[in-house]
Amino acid sequence: MFIFIKRSFSEFAAFSPAGRTLIQNRIKELEGKLEVVENKSKLLSSDIEKIFVKLSNTFQSYGIVRYDAFDNISGMYSFSYALLNANKNGIIVTSLMSRDFTRVYTKEVSNGTVNLEMSPEERKALEIAISKIS
Repeated sequence: MFIFIKRSFSEFAAFSPAGRTLIQNRIKELEGKLEVVENKSKLLSSDIEKIFVKLSNTFQSYGIVRYDAFDNISGMYSFSYALLNANKNGIIVTSLMSRDFTRVYTKEVSNGTVNLEMSPEERKALEIAISKIS
């Protein structure tokens, strides 16, 4: 490395003063551009961190179970749908359909658990959603 540096300085010294000035100016210009790139890289890293924080709060997993809630209707129009974020927080939406009415219910999910009683279909939808979280 020492030999390389010594050789580089001797080659640099061989240039005329005007040539050395041009090289020095080009080096300063490149240093300035490198500094701009470093600053932009820091900004991008900060933005990426903010995006990851926001993404952890978005729905990233789901589980859906379709079924016939009542004996008098077929076609599996009723469903339970679980939506979870990366922290296993979210909701379960259940829609029960019969010939005469449709009911929609929601339950809050916190850390993968629900404080209310769940139907087997809701439990299955929640299990599917949790299994998809990486």
